[in-house]
Amino acid sequence: MQMVGIHTQLPLPSLGEMAAQLLVYFLVEDYLNYWIHRLLHGEWGYQKIHRVHHEFTAPIGFAAPYAHWAEVLILGIPSFVGPAIAPGHTITFWLWIVLRQVEAIDTHSGYEVYIFFPIFGTDIQLLIWCGMLL
Repeated sequence: MQMVGIHTQLPLPSLGEMAAQLLVYFLVEDYLNYWIHRLLHGEWGYQKIHRVHHEFTAPIGFAAPYAHWAEVLILGIPSFVGPAIAPGHTITFWLWIVLRQVEAIDTHSGYEVYIFFPIFGTDIQLLIWCGMLL
C-alpha cells in the first residue's frame, strides 16, 4: 500500500481530511463503476460475464457480491482508483472499504434506506449519513 502513498504513521488523519478523501473516493468509484457496469450490460459483456450477477431476481442485499469472477475483478478496480489518486492513512482506506460494501449491500437490497435525502444518489446519501454520525 505504500507504493500508492497510503501510510500508517502517526498522527491519524483529521475528520476533515478523511471526509475530503472519502468524497473523492466515492465520486471516482461512482463514475467509473457506472461506465464499467454500463459496458457490462452490452450484448457481449452481459452474455459472457454480467448475467451471473442477475441470476438473483429478488432484491437481496447480500447478493451484491454474487458475480462472475471476471466481474469481481473488473468492478473492483474503481474502488482502488480513488485511494490511488488521493492516498491517505490506512484508517481512511479501511473505512472506505467498509463504506463501499455497505453501499453495495444497500443498493442491492431493494429498499430506500436513506429516506431523508431521496433526491440524491446513494453515494451522496451515504456521505451525508456518515457525516451525521460524526
